[in-house]
Amino acid sequence: MVTTPATSSELLSNRNRMVAKSFYRQLKTEGFSHEQIIELSASLLDLVNTDLKEGPAETPAEARAK
Repeated sequence: MVTTPATSSELLSNRNRMVAKSFYRQLKTEGFSHEQIIELSASLLDLVNTDLKEGPAETPAEARAK
């Protein structure tokens, strides 16, 4: 099967949704409340935002080369 850009995008979208659903279920199983899950989500977004402001992350190979 040849993947086209649209197909790749759909695959990524489906994968992301499955990972998010699995993570959500795990949090609920661990006893997290809806409010705690929302707080955790906000914290994750803050971390991503901080990384984006700092610029591209160094790869492990780049770190070893120093």
